[in-house]
Amino acid sequence: MKDNIFIIWSGSNDVAIQIKKILETKNYKCTIGGNADNDSKFSSVGDTVIQQIKNCNQAIVIFQNRRDGMVSNNLFFELGYALATYGQTKVHCVRRESEQVVLPSDFDNSFVEPISSATEEDFVNGIIGYFFDRQKMSINVNKMILINNRYKMHYYIQSHFSEQGSKCSDYELAQYVLFYLQAGHMFGDERKILKEMQQFKDDYHSYFSDELSTAVNICISFFEMTLNIQSTPDGEFFIDRRTFRKFRDNYLEYRATIVDDDMGTFDEWAKVFLSEHLTYAYNLYAGNPELSQENSIKNMELSKYWAEQALEDMKILENSAPVKDNNDHKGILSLFYAYVYRNLFLCSLKLKDGNEIKWLEKSRKERTALKTNFEIGSIDSQLYDNFAMEYYLTLIECLNYADALGLDEDDVEDYKDEVKKYIKESKSQTDHSKYVERIELLLNNA
Repeated sequence: MKDNIFIIWSGSNDVAIQIKKILETKNYKCTIGGNADNDSKFSSVGDTVIQQIKNCNQAIVIFQNRRDGMVSNNLFFELGYALATYGQTKVHCVRRESEQVVLPSDFDNSFVEPISSATEEDFVNGIIGYFFDRQKMSINVNKMILINNRYKMHYYIQSHFSEQGSKCSDYELAQYVLFYLQAGHMFGDERKILKEMQQFKDDYHSYFSDELSTAVNICISFFEMTLNIQSTPDGEFFIDRRTFRKFRDNYLEYRATIVDDDMGTFDEWAKVFLSEHLTYAYNLYAGNPELSQENSIKNMELSKYWAEQALEDMKILENSAPVKDNNDHKGILSLFYAYVYRNLFLCSLKLKDGNEIKWLEKSRKERTALKTNFEIGSIDSQLYDNFAMEYYLTLIECLNYADALGLDEDDVEDYKDEVKKYIKESKSQTDHSKYVERIELLLNNA
């Protein structure tokens, strides 16, 4: 079941009844505000209006004049309670374009959307269209804090088609699924979340919107790829040909299905995830020891291509109002930039294009910012460990380019002491990551 919609009306409930019929064919559950004029088969007359509102999580408010030329006072009472309960983005107020309704002085006229009403059918369809456009809302929270509280996203996913009703629109849930993917990757929950997403898709795929379908497929494909990552004896990571080709083909198909829209930011987020993941996958496949040198270079060149595409996608997203408002450039976008810069660094090493210092410096800058902005205690220790691990891996790589980076002997010794301290502390933990082992190996070779 999608969202539970409370329909508030004044004058006649004819339009409300038609809206209810249409939305319920699209898997929404609707309640028409209880009132003496309501037909009992369209609403639970025994319920109080307040209880009805509590049982829903969005509202459509139809401003219509009564026979006396005024809007019902009950409408304003229900509207106020709905606004306090759901928030303004979840309350959708409409009126006929041709009808003048008298609003209290505290109301801005822009609060109520005028809908074309040449016929009643036009009015009903206009309201439905306006409602669907309003579902394309961006997630109004810093995404790294959201990832830190991943159980909230888990709850939203589990609730979405349940009897208790969803807590967000399909469009919002599609975004939550992408950030849930990132949370699973950073917390090491890939196998668990892959199973969850596969079950979610098996149970409800026929109800998915296009955006939700794309997000769920991205999540499943990404984890199927990462769970098949292998390593060489010297600690280099790679994926096999079959894993890579399945992942690549799926991702290129998903990318082709994304529809650009001006209402929300799902399309921008999805493109960033797709391009960054393709960068990563091509880089992993290029490291496959069974590949010829020529084939390995070709895949590194494609990794570089998608990295450059990812930078373009992130720049577009970074300039969007929701991302600015939520300071995502200090969280998840900084993380994605660090991922891409590191892969570009690896590409430069393989392709010998002379840009490795440029990308190493950019990667170090982002890693330092993440480690500084999200200090121990501000986020889950597992997330902080993730930032720290990547930071120290970059620090090791800086040691290999000490002269080019202008590091003197004291800088080098300080870097080494910092890394040694990190390795010692990490080894004392029960979960000794293979990445920490690799950092130790690289330090010994630095």
